[in-house]
Amino acid sequence: MNVLLVSPYRGAIFEYSGVRIQPLGVSYIGSVLKAAEHNVQIELLENLDSVPDFTGADVVGISCNTVQFKPGLKVAKAAKEQGKIVIMGGPHPTGSPIETLKSGYVDYAVHAEGEVTMIELLDGIKSGKNFDPSKVLGISWIDKESGTIVNNPKRLLIQNLNNVPFPLREANWKYGKDSKLVSKKIIEYPLITTRGCPYGCSFCDVHLLSGKRFRTRSIENTVREIEEIITKYSAERILIIDDIINFKNERLIELFETLIKRDLPVVRWVMGRSDHLVKKPETAEIMAKAGVRQMFIGIESPNERILKAYKKGGKASLDYSIKAVELLKQNDIETWGAFLMGEPSETEEDIKNTIEFAKFINPGIAQFSILTPYPGTDLWFDVESKIITKDWNKYDAMHSVFKTENFGPEELEQILRKAYMDFYRQPKRILKEIFKGEHYGRPNLKKIFEILKALKIVFQHA
Repeated sequence: MNVLLVSPYRGAIFEYSGVRIQPLGVSYIGSVLKAAEHNVQIELLENLDSVPDFTGADVVGISCNTVQFKPGLKVAKAAKEQGKIVIMGGPHPTGSPIETLKSGYVDYAVHAEGEVTMIELLDGIKSGKNFDPSKVLGISWIDKESGTIVNNPKRLLIQNLNNVPFPLREANWKYGKDSKLVSKKIIEYPLITTRGCPYGCSFCDVHLLSGKRFRTRSIENTVREIEEIITKYSAERILIIDDIINFKNERLIELFETLIKRDLPVVRWVMGRSDHLVKKPETAEIMAKAGVRQMFIGIESPNERILKAYKKGGKASLDYSIKAVELLKQNDIETWGAFLMGEPSETEEDIKNTIEFAKFINPGIAQFSILTPYPGTDLWFDVESKIITKDWNKYDAMHSVFKTENFGPEELEQILRKAYMDFYRQPKRILKEIFKGEHYGRPNLKKIFEILKALKIVFQHA
């Protein structure tokens, strides 16, 4: 069949911050469908006004997180008007399949990992009138006779990740007339080596897609993909976007030792946990030797009570965050520190302490976000009665969408903007850029200006 896979508009923060990284969801679906001898095209919509080209498509597959859902429905509506079969998957349809199907524009909602499900679903659709959707695990659909929505049983997650072909990275990026701040040249390529996260952070939707069981690709399989990206696309930088690259530190060491031995110093960015890093400090040294220059760490808050409310688990704490950032600095690796505000009981003093803590440990990048409940997460069920808007465009972690005990939505959003201004306009950061020069993972003066400008545009587009 002819299949068009679409990643809808990802919001103003992506469009105007200059982030241009191909989403892996549609890329993996594309690779398995191509291997199953379907004709596949991928379109990535990087502006709200950009639209797909449905020419020749039999089926349109759309992958959405929550902030993409409304733009995704816009694509689905246009596809249905042209007589296409529409399938939607990703975090939001997984967490909210009934809403997805009630839109009237989607024929099938795919839950969680979609690789095997999509192959079976397309085989069924291709077979014609005798197709029985109830036989396909991991989908929701509308029974045409009764008009009711049917949620089929879940599909088991893929156990051997080595059997999944490398993601299809050929895609058509579509921009609108206002996308002037986005670089058109791809220089950073995402890659995952594991799936699943054993921790239970209440706000995270990873469990919806990948489950809690930590599953790994072999080192050889991973390195072969890295070699392919370098050879095929002349990649300058690769980002390993595993949720916890250092959950198994011995595996991390083996991976980066292999990259060193094969002279592949292209992995620049990884994600992990501070407690695992501090537990095995030599991992910072070997990552640095292999070329890593930034590590994303979910710090969230220095307040132990709030970390417990978030169900961070492990040994997440103020002390571990301080030690982890310092350990990375010692190895010339910048930290991308993620900080959250808006826990339901959080006070003004709590948030002030979070911002001051961010300035104290001074990571290369501080990402401040407002706690956002995504459908299907523990947080969603905890605060569902307090939600004040289901305008999914505002579920970008920059807007306040549920009532907290101590803040109104506009007040919390103003605090978020102030946090960015206070952090990035610190004199010590400005002086560091003037006298120490540019370093991967630490924005220069031009980038700081772009971050603050993008933040302003985000709220203008709300």
